[in-house]
Amino acid sequence: MPGANVSAIARAEGLDPSQLYGWRRKALSSGLVAPLTETAKKEVKFARVEPVASSAVEIVLGDVVVRVGGDIEPDHLVKILRAVRKA
Repeated sequence: MPGANVSAIARAEGLDPSQLYGWRRKALSSGLVAPLTETAKKEVKFARVEPVASSAVEIVLGDVVVRVGGDIEPDHLVKILRAVRKA
């Protein structure tokens, strides 16, 4: 929502704001995502985040769910996500 406080939302979901910004920075630098612009035409949908005590990560891309262990190499994960997006 316009004017939302990202840090407050992160804290409410049990995340440290610096962790959220770190994920954003890595996602942008990977080239898999791009910042929204004022001229973006596509509807943006958000997912609810439910923290769990697990070393696994679950990423939902459209109708595909990618589950990986917390010990996956970032470069390998990038390759997996690019392959999923191309499929």
